[in-house]
Amino acid sequence: MATTTIDNLTWSRVKASPSKALKVRLYNLARPARAFLAVELMLLAFAVLRTVWDREALGAFVLMASCTLFFHVNNVDRSLLSAEASRFWIDLAESVSLGMWVSAGLFSVFPRLVPPVGATSAAALVFGLLPVMFRMFLPHLITRGRCVEQILIVGTGDLAAKFYRQLDGGVGWPDLDPQMPSVPRSSADRVGTVEFTDLNDLVLRNRISRVVVTDLDALNRERLAAALLDSRLRGLQVSDAVDFYERIRGKIWVEALNPQWFVYTNGFICSRAGLCLKRCFDVMFAAAMILLASPLLVLIAIAIKSDSAGPVLFRQVRVGLHGRKFVIYKFRSMRRDAELDSGPAWAAEQDARVTRVGRLLRTFRLDEIPQAFNVLKGDMSIVGPRPERPCFVDRLKRQIPFYDLRHYLKPGITGWAQVMYQYGSSVEDSYEKLQYDLYYAKHRSFRCDVEILLRTVRIVLFGRGR
Repeated sequence: MATTTIDNLTWSRVKASPSKALKVRLYNLARPARAFLAVELMLLAFAVLRTVWDREALGAFVLMASCTLFFHVNNVDRSLLSAEASRFWIDLAESVSLGMWVSAGLFSVFPRLVPPVGATSAAALVFGLLPVMFRMFLPHLITRGRCVEQILIVGTGDLAAKFYRQLDGGVGWPDLDPQMPSVPRSSADRVGTVEFTDLNDLVLRNRISRVVVTDLDALNRERLAAALLDSRLRGLQVSDAVDFYERIRGKIWVEALNPQWFVYTNGFICSRAGLCLKRCFDVMFAAAMILLASPLLVLIAIAIKSDSAGPVLFRQVRVGLHGRKFVIYKFRSMRRDAELDSGPAWAAEQDARVTRVGRLLRTFRLDEIPQAFNVLKGDMSIVGPRPERPCFVDRLKRQIPFYDLRHYLKPGITGWAQVMYQYGSSVEDSYEKLQYDLYYAKHRSFRCDVEILLRTVRIVLFGRGR
């Protein structure tokens, strides 16, 4: 048996039947988030200790904690290696701005927390420069094998190659800035074949930290478990491809799913107490939204009437919980005869049917405010999948597997798919959004809802709607 070393991994060329050999691929996964979080926590710990002997430092700690929160809400840790420099700088500026706004709000309520100007400036400077320093030095650390997880993708069919290409969508080497120092890259075409008996030695010799299993049948999974038992007891992580993809991408890989996965996976369960808590939160949040926005509602109504002919409110039938239809309320943002000629159609970017006031309302998602009344009625929740029109649902159910599962949740004004993905205007977009909706359905919790609301605040304040 001849061997050759490529990308620090020994690939075995064997003449063996498929039942005795595995196809494997190497994938180098950049994981800067843990190191970034560790430095943030050390700085926060220092700030906490400082407040023990200097009460004036408490305000600076509040500012630093707020910036830390929005760094992770805005995914600054994920954009550290982005090839789009503008994306990194925008995420950073928005995070620091939101952190300072939240701190200013707390300081107005608790004036004793207001720190000296010097402490405020120092805290803002330190946390503003921290991501910049990480972006500068992280590529050099990666070339030395730091902040990197070396993964072995194991599979015998086409699904392994598809999984590899899905990973290349932005979490490994392909997302690196081309101007940064070069790093060793894997290739989806570089496929090695290794016998089960040699797999454990290969993992140990090449310091593989995780094995991701894609499309093995039950027999080969049993052989794989026996082959990796020694490495597993030494700390090797072994993950299913769907679960691993879900963890690093924040969505569920629908293409690789089957009904069996839904039956045996964890999640997709919410206790009665959790549902009761969510309903109480929905009612209080919706009532507060209507009360606080009441002066704005009057101004929006006047603007809509003065801009174009037609009603202020727009009513439309949507599909809700368990497929039940209900009437949704929105501020009208399109012409009254928008679908007279074209019939039902998704809104498009720069849609000619949208009015001038409507475009402004959509940019800041102000057209969604009347849906608070849907929440009070019980048709919707604050957080959940966006409800679609019946004609679109019938079409998407035929074209997208498991699409109907999103109707096991009450639809929401905002949701995980809305804050993580662009506005959907095609079947392909609906497929992508379904993957995010299923992720939310699996992991829904009060903490998850709060994170989604914080991400929504960013979209509203910085006009990221459509």
